[in-house]
Amino acid sequence: MFKNLTRRETLLGLGAIAISAFAPARARAVTIARLGAREIISFSDGIVSVPAGLVARDRAAEELAATLRAGGFPADVNRMPLNVTAIRDGDSLMFMDCGAGARFLEGSGKLAAALEEAGIDRAKVNRVLFTHAHADHLWGAMDEFDEPLFPNARWAIPLAERDFWMDKNVLQKLPEAFHMMAAGAQRVIGQLGDRLETFRPGEEVAPGVSALDTGGHTPGHVSFELRSGSESLIVLGDALTHPLVSFAHPGWMPASDQEGERAVATRRKLLDRLASEKLRVIGYHLPGAGAGQVERKDSAFRFIPA
Repeated sequence: MFKNLTRRETLLGLGAIAISAFAPARARAVTIARLGAREIISFSDGIVSVPAGLVARDRAAEELAATLRAGGFPADVNRMPLNVTAIRDGDSLMFMDCGAGARFLEGSGKLAAALEEAGIDRAKVNRVLFTHAHADHLWGAMDEFDEPLFPNARWAIPLAERDFWMDKNVLQKLPEAFHMMAAGAQRVIGQLGDRLETFRPGEEVAPGVSALDTGGHTPGHVSFELRSGSESLIVLGDALTHPLVSFAHPGWMPASDQEGERAVATRRKLLDRLASEKLRVIGYHLPGAGAGQVERKDSAFRFIPA
């Protein structure tokens, strides 16, 4: 279970969200939850810095800056942690996403070091599930020698996601800013070749793990629901990406959301469920190791870190 927080600890944790986003990037592996017999581990792939304006492309710069400052965040830069989730179940070790690898932004590509620090034998990882094919989730599937990071794993990606990125006309469907992302997705998906399986939302993709349709960030984006008896935990991918704005202003549109209106609808529906059912979550770009819960606040929501 996530640590049970007192109200005082919760308030202190909220104040620490912005601070934790500025922690130095380092190799890190930490157990953040248990679900039945399964151990949920968060590995750090590092921290990347991007312009804060990308947090909400549809807001005036002054409005976004004021909102970020009021929440304790800088108005010029967004430092995003990259949290890769793994599930250990006996001798089985399954990953959800693979980090960015060596070809993305400075500060990323630290998953291999985190694995080494944790004593993980990459050859013993038997399953990898992708939430979507953006660079910081997919490109780390191949190591610096263009060999699979996990040589003996079975790999799987949403069918709609694979089909979108491998479409020969994909560049015509994307703004120029995403063209390098498309080229990288085609490279990695092509290199994985017939090792890469596909699945659809609603399917059980591993024992006790179902794919949830959370499209909008990308056309085929999914999250994963882990279940054990009456307990559930949601691995969000990029369905919720900012610890303040995604929750307090779910209608705002991040620049990384490819289908803005669909992503907003997904976010609102997801947040309502997470708060109503008091579900635990792990967010790829949320602070610390990404673990926490969602509460209603005023007319919107807030993220409570674990």
